[in-house]
Amino acid sequence: MTETIIMMNNVRLQKYAGLQEKVGRTPLYEIQNIEIPNGNRVFAKEEWVNPTGSIFDRVYPHLFQIAEEEGKIIPGLTPVIEASTGNAGASFAWCARQLGYDDCTVIIHEDAPKSRIEQIRTYGAKIIFSPPGQYTKGYVQKLEDVLREDKKAKGGQIGENPKRLYCVTKINPRARELYQQFVEEVIEKVPTIDYFVGVVGSGTSISGIGKYLKDFNSITKIIAVDPEETPSTYYFKYEHKTIDYCKMPHNIFGGATFGLTLDKLNLDLDLIDEVRFVNKQEREEAFNQLSKNEQKEVGRTSCCVFSIAQKLAEKVANKKILICFYDLNWKYADVMVSIK
Repeated sequence: MTETIIMMNNVRLQKYAGLQEKVGRTPLYEIQNIEIPNGNRVFAKEEWVNPTGSIFDRVYPHLFQIAEEEGKIIPGLTPVIEASTGNAGASFAWCARQLGYDDCTVIIHEDAPKSRIEQIRTYGAKIIFSPPGQYTKGYVQKLEDVLREDKKAKGGQIGENPKRLYCVTKINPRARELYQQFVEEVIEKVPTIDYFVGVVGSGTSISGIGKYLKDFNSITKIIAVDPEETPSTYYFKYEHKTIDYCKMPHNIFGGATFGLTLDKLNLDLDLIDEVRFVNKQEREEAFNQLSKNEQKEVGRTSCCVFSIAQKLAEKVANKKILICFYDLNWKYADVMVSIK
């Protein structure tokens, strides 16, 4: 079925342009005060500088505009929803508020860090909790249940009934398109990147960044980082199967995709050249180094990719290694925090 493209008026286009001006163009920080061996250099794209402190701020203005142009959502009329471990949920809720989608809901696991829950609420979103201990598997199932019930209650097709609940989701393959700008910002400063080390999550950022880095330079290697406790990307790529756990390991970082099948992710496994593991002790050591020596109090995902970059630098020489500082450490606090 061919999508109907709606021509938005100038006021609406300017609204989107203004929103997109607020994201991206983040600093590229070179690790300076931690020894990187063998003549290697490590660069970190500081995505926490984005408005909600997350790499996902790049994605949602684009996704909302696509849905609006396709006639699937109408500001002030269509209720919108997304499911998240917190970072994407905050970006989604922030974007919805900016664009006039006031009926906005985020599904998040009940045992998510309270700081993330509070941040989402500050943007005016309603929250639905999925069961604790189930992480991504739980909130995806809850999202599917909510959408199914909404369809049953309201009827009509998406795009025909504007009051139908619509999921503006980061697993839309077009969400990867926004990482072309990310890569262009990097290449402008460092023309050759030999390795990109990234976490997986839904697969959106590592697939988008990986694609455009390889488009610029086919020799770039993409290394995916799994938590040692839940090596789901490893199982996807090398064992060709999904792993499942009944309970979410306590305080794991946000890269686990266990319990989900590939059709519920935005992950291109062909772009990944290698999968490596990080344990709790390694990520804590990385945090201590970054906060003490670089004055960068970044979150667990950032610490994990830096830990792998360090290990990689012990094995190769004279390479340029790219990582992300995805967010800051406060987003992992299990206490309510004051959000500015």
